[in-house]
Amino acid sequence: MELIDRLEKKLESLLEEVESLKNENLQLKEEVEVSLSVLEEENRALKEELELERSTKDEVMGRIDGLLTKLSNPADSM
Repeated sequence: MELIDRLEKKLESLLEEVESLKNENLQLKEEVEVSLSVLEEENRALKEELELERSTKDEVMGRIDGLLTKLSNPADSM
């Protein structure tokens, strides 16, 4: 009888631990989802910023090319 009692207690203990681990797993999944959401938003904002920087760079490079063309052909610009 003592062995059955010990087995029941051990089983109850293991079931409680399993339930606790399930809850912890759910909590960790939620934290991961929130973190991924934050990272996705940050990534989107960084992509927008990068595109703006590229656009600005392209515009500046075009203007520099225009100035270099004027310098290499001074008679044409007058």
